[in-house]
Amino acid sequence: MRLLPTRQIHLDFHTSEKIDGIASDFHAEEFAETAKAAHINSMTVFARCHHGYLYYHSKAFPERVHPGLTNVNLLPDQVRALHARGIKAPVYITVQTDYYSATRHPEWLIRKRDGAHEGGPFTEAGFCQSLCVNTGYMDFLLRQTGEVMDLLGDALDGLFFDIVGIRPCLCAACRKEMQETGVDMNDDEQVRAFAKKSMDRFRTRMTDFVRQRNANCTIFYNAGHVGPCARDSADTFTHFELESLPSGGWGYLHFPVTARYARKLGKDCMGMTGKFHTSWGDFHSLKNQAALEFECFRMLSFGFACSVGDQLEPCGKLNPAVYRLIGRVYDQIEQREAWARPSVGMAEAALLTTENPIYEHRMPDSVMGASQLLEELAVQFDVLDETMALEGYRLVILPDDFTVSPSFREKLERYVRQGGKVLACFHGGMDAENHYAPCLGAEYAGDAAVYPDFVIAHGPLCDALEPENEYVIYLQGAQIQPKGGQTLLEARAPYFMRSGEHFCSHQYTPSAKGAGYPAAIGTENTVLFAHPMFGQYRKNAPNWVKKLVAAAIERLLPQRLVRHDGPSTLSVQLLDQKEQGRACLHVLSYIPVRKCAEIDIVEERTVQRNVRFQVNLDRPIASARLVPENIPLDVADGAFTVPEINGYQIVELTYQAEK
Repeated sequence: MRLLPTRQIHLDFHTSEKIDGIASDFHAEEFAETAKAAHINSMTVFARCHHGYLYYHSKAFPERVHPGLTNVNLLPDQVRALHARGIKAPVYITVQTDYYSATRHPEWLIRKRDGAHEGGPFTEAGFCQSLCVNTGYMDFLLRQTGEVMDLLGDALDGLFFDIVGIRPCLCAACRKEMQETGVDMNDDEQVRAFAKKSMDRFRTRMTDFVRQRNANCTIFYNAGHVGPCARDSADTFTHFELESLPSGGWGYLHFPVTARYARKLGKDCMGMTGKFHTSWGDFHSLKNQAALEFECFRMLSFGFACSVGDQLEPCGKLNPAVYRLIGRVYDQIEQREAWARPSVGMAEAALLTTENPIYEHRMPDSVMGASQLLEELAVQFDVLDETMALEGYRLVILPDDFTVSPSFREKLERYVRQGGKVLACFHGGMDAENHYAPCLGAEYAGDAAVYPDFVIAHGPLCDALEPENEYVIYLQGAQIQPKGGQTLLEARAPYFMRSGEHFCSHQYTPSAKGAGYPAAIGTENTVLFAHPMFGQYRKNAPNWVKKLVAAAIERLLPQRLVRHDGPSTLSVQLLDQKEQGRACLHVLSYIPVRKCAEIDIVEERTVQRNVRFQVNLDRPIASARLVPENIPLDVADGAFTVPEINGYQIVELTYQAEK
């Protein structure tokens, strides 16, 4: 696998034509030296921005060169200066967002069903009118990309194509092709599926075009998310960059979910955050250093390269304060990256995702809730789609809404026959005819007619709960009955469903204290919960839900890769570096806090002391030490104590030599 530079900057330069003196303060040597001093080894620079302007001397499109650009060789000057200091310089080209094109070529615009263009009015600020690559715009994209490649020649390190998303379109070109291929344009799902096919085709065509001219440069197409939507065209990418600014709409849970999927696609990965307090375009802000540390350290803890987004001001001078901040973080990354790259994430469990591959930004609540809960329990897991292999995982988790296809059902049954364990919730594991997979030992009798209902703290899953107490599960569950399995947990119904004049108190009707009915059914290898436990945890995180799921995991997976006695806020990742004869335990202790209405804030490291870990690997551990500090730890049978975790700590676990 070809590894990316580990400490990158994504340098936005979306700059209005209403501003003069563009790059008037740009000095190539100062620019590159600022980057070098900040421990940066790659910086993505701009060929064409969202405003639609070029930042180089264009012979093919002179009218598109930014009218205020004082240095028409800005792009090649940036590349040469960075290269002189050993810094890579991939080039940014916008795709579906180009204000210059949108205002001058209405025939290139994406059209909605009613004929209106996608995006806001042209009379309002913003450049979000989207362009269709099935129009003549594609010819322009190829010519402009080719010009950049000719301009830089062998100095081209890579191409970053931005805003390459699944955007349903009914422009004349798309309508013509849909008519020819039998797509029902009144069916939104068929139109969206056609849009995905169009974008996959665009990536294939563009990658082929690039490879005809350059066999080695990196290629990435950004849609703001990497999930099953990227699988079909994965061969057109050289790597994956996971744009995930926690303060920019993604949130802190987005990155670990997409990271656990992306790393299964067989290519090197890089996380991308920003130096911004909010999101892109927040020029005059600085992210808290602790937040930037957490975001970059977490990327490294997954074995990923790091990228921090910045935006160059129109004058062309890098903000020294920004690069002092980035340098303080990247200095720490540079000291630690050897214990993360290259590596393979170790996982004992596989969480099956219910993401629809024709929707890029619909992260299911069930998958988000399951990921949050599993991370709090320090379970080491990957996120898979149904096409991926289950072998190698000791536990498969089917979230609330994971419907099994015939092929996956066969795969699942074979996995269980070979000794694999399965945890499922609600409709997870059910087929299109509402039958659970036989391995779950249960049958479905419809969704509960009366809810919320109340699980009774009695039985093998309830040791951590108050004995015999009733705990509400707010979301509607399923009616399940044993069919070869045994009841592990029971629930009771309320007096009646809250509706109309039938209500009691402020929220729901309490338990009628009647007979119990199955709320969880288990076999030797499986546990099925009747309720959408992961969606419930995503909605309001009841601690009793976590304890019930934890007990089910304990039943199915008694020996875990990692356990610790620290708080649930610790983020723990285990990476394998077999070639170096070691595994590396990455532990983060940062706590995002909702201090304001819009975003979570990380303002300081959270120090934890004397945290006890138990690590169970497939080979004996010879020694343990804290790195890069080189402090030895006493280790016995995989157990050791870390005296202090000050934000981030790596423990190197050296394997015993094989005899």
